[in-house]
Amino acid sequence: MSELNKIELQFKDKIKAYLNQNSFNTWVKPLKIVQIENEKISIQVPSKIHIDYIKGQYKAVFEKTLSEILARENPVIKFLIDADTDFSFEHKADIDTQTKKVKILPKTRVAPYKETSLNPKYTFENFVSGNGNETAYVSSLQVAKNIKNTQYNPLLIFGGVGLGKTHLVSAIGNYVFNNEPDRNILYLSSDILVQQLVNHIHKNTIDDYKSYLCTKDLIIIDDIQFLAKKEKSMQELFHIFNHIYNSGGQIVMTSDFHPNEIHDLDDRLKSRFKMGLITDVRPPDLETRAAIIRLKAEEINFNLEDDIVMFIANNINTNVRDLEGAVKKLYFYYSHFNKEIGINKAKEILKELITSKKSTLNIDKIQDIVSEFFSIPKDLLMKKTRTKEIADARAVAMYLCTTQLKATTTSIGVHFGGREHSTVSHAANKIQKKLNTKDPEVTKMIEEILNVINLSTC
Repeated sequence: MSELNKIELQFKDKIKAYLNQNSFNTWVKPLKIVQIENEKISIQVPSKIHIDYIKGQYKAVFEKTLSEILARENPVIKFLIDADTDFSFEHKADIDTQTKKVKILPKTRVAPYKETSLNPKYTFENFVSGNGNETAYVSSLQVAKNIKNTQYNPLLIFGGVGLGKTHLVSAIGNYVFNNEPDRNILYLSSDILVQQLVNHIHKNTIDDYKSYLCTKDLIIIDDIQFLAKKEKSMQELFHIFNHIYNSGGQIVMTSDFHPNEIHDLDDRLKSRFKMGLITDVRPPDLETRAAIIRLKAEEINFNLEDDIVMFIANNINTNVRDLEGAVKKLYFYYSHFNKEIGINKAKEILKELITSKKSTLNIDKIQDIVSEFFSIPKDLLMKKTRTKEIADARAVAMYLCTTQLKATTTSIGVHFGGREHSTVSHAANKIQKKLNTKDPEVTKMIEEILNVINLSTC
């Protein structure tokens, strides 16, 4: 094994401790250290998305880890998309200058902002990126920065309600509007698009409408799942899609589902959607939820204590809208009664919201999710099998039942093959102790399972 390969393995092994398995596999595992020269380390990556995301999220930990491994105080990392890339190194001052450079908008715009139909509150600056949306975030940023020269055309972001899809695609539009004033942008919800298509078909002016859309450099279509079953609209959209694509326009879309899961969606449209990049957004993990809560509170100048932030983050794990709703509910009490809110009062105010959320989950569903996560038959959770893998899965399921439901340990034991309540308590306490000591493997595992639970109950 070469010296570079040894360093690369050591580097990845150390980085792995900082990330969950999905993030490691996505962003770190494909990397390859291809050259080390003095303070300069060249790392090969699969795509430009990797460069942007790593620089934004992991730059400090990469530099710290390489500094420890190589015993060099200030390592400079150069990211290369392939091995043939020029090995010249960017100067930090140049990078900073480019990053801070902002175009001055002319006084007269080609297209007034109101004609874009964008919501100005949705920007990249107030979007919280985390494990559940990292690929969607980075790809959106890439499209925004390279509106006429992107390989992600179309870009389709799918995922559940309230997870930030509209925020991201609108952020693309707002970024382009503010940085490239000559670009023509249009945001359309799918119901508005269908309505306009129907009107123009009825008036026999559909060709004029197609020509109008082809003048746009960026077209954003929200909630394309509602186009299904509207045969005439899908037929015209297919032709419009081709016109826009062939004229060099960028198309960005959102959907609640992957195109393959949208029944009665035209197969030709599905094929066109797959020409670019399809990426998803998932429910936020614990750290991301906490960051979202803090951001939403800051936006309304509302100071929330850390214990309240973590209480909300631990108990509301469905989507961004529910988190924002919890913050606004607390703020309503604070502003109307002019009283400071402590953790006990916060629990009282949010009691109904949290109880309602938890009522959609039950023991049987938790057992289904855990058995699928561990890839073991569900019935083994109820049997007396004592192999480590089964015992660990059973303990995790019992822990989740005690923390996510209002069920007693006695009733939980009944659902696990008639086990005693003390067995359930012991298993749950075992997992809780590992979480309290920040056991990295158990912490990541519980967060990942909770994300699956959130997705299935939102």
